[in-house]
Amino acid sequence: MQSNNELVKVEKSSHYLRYLLIIGILVISFSLSFMLRAQPLEYGFELNEFDPFFNYRATQFMVENGLPSYLEWHDDLSWHPYGRDVSATSQVMLHTTTAMLYQTFGMGSSLHDFTIIFPMVVSSLTAIIIFALVRTIGGTTAGLFASLFFAVSPIIIMRGSIGWFKSEPLGLFYGLLAVYLLLSGIKSDKGKVSVAKIVGAGIVLAFGLASWGGTQFFILPIGLFFLALPFLRKDNKFIIWTSVIFTSVFFLATGLYEKTGFAFISNLSGFFLIGCTVFLIACIIIRRIGKAQLRNSLALLGGAITAGIVIVFSGVITLGSFRYLNAANPLLITTDTLIDSVSEHATTTIDISFYFFSTLMVFAGLGAWLLFQKK
Repeated sequence: MQSNNELVKVEKSSHYLRYLLIIGILVISFSLSFMLRAQPLEYGFELNEFDPFFNYRATQFMVENGLPSYLEWHDDLSWHPYGRDVSATSQVMLHTTTAMLYQTFGMGSSLHDFTIIFPMVVSSLTAIIIFALVRTIGGTTAGLFASLFFAVSPIIIMRGSIGWFKSEPLGLFYGLLAVYLLLSGIKSDKGKVSVAKIVGAGIVLAFGLASWGGTQFFILPIGLFFLALPFLRKDNKFIIWTSVIFTSVFFLATGLYEKTGFAFISNLSGFFLIGCTVFLIACIIIRRIGKAQLRNSLALLGGAITAGIVIVFSGVITLGSFRYLNAANPLLITTDTLIDSVSEHATTTIDISFYFFSTLMVFAGLGAWLLFQKK
């Protein structure tokens, strides 16, 4: 009896040590992310480039005048001589989120100082979110490595450092949080808790899209996940409700914003998500009533892909602006001189790719060895 009690104590102690180790690594990841993104301070405590100044000014207007006035605001000092309809042409959730957080956690600081620090703090918190996401997929160890990689990734640091009060840091935070809530809700399958997570995932993803247009790239893995779900899970009823709830909530929340609106359904990303959801439902129904389940499912998948390609090339669906197509395929070259003059739209070179992915390349050999070690 005494030996059993000692064994229980040892097991509890090992669990506590494990939790302390996880917390310690996450603290290191957050701190490392924070310090690296604070390096631009050597040039001064200021907002970086033009867009952050407009975002600061829009947030200031919301703080001083309230959300209703912001939604009706036509800025006569921008886009001369016509002015700018701010709520229809800018990142509404970036301004809304910052205004709410400032009013809650501002603690007497100026809004200007708060917006300078904001992207650095949000990016550092995203390192914790990505731990939770990867942990859901591949376990605790993988999540800790992902958190550390995110903290030191040069390409992410460039778009989330102190003073960079633009859409990317908050968009990444919302996008990764939405994917985590969706996967966690599906994986846990705990009734009301899972439904709450899935509803939250749809709302948070809409927040991300209203903060940063690049959030639509999170729709691609979600759609592919929906395509794979009928082949991976057998609890068909739960899967159908999951996909329908998430997609419905996402488009309803997206429709609340003037910039995205319900027109996002006709966008390539929106069409892709709807198509994947419809395929998931149709595939499960066909597998219930048919005998050759795998064959019928693969035939339906081939037909869905063919139909999707035909619809896209027919011109019915909006492909989106060149900057998003260029991000998906860096080899695309535009003939528009104005677009080509923007560095983020330039064709990728070997030097740039090596610089951006240098941190991950260090571990490429180790990763390849681990993969080939398992047959």
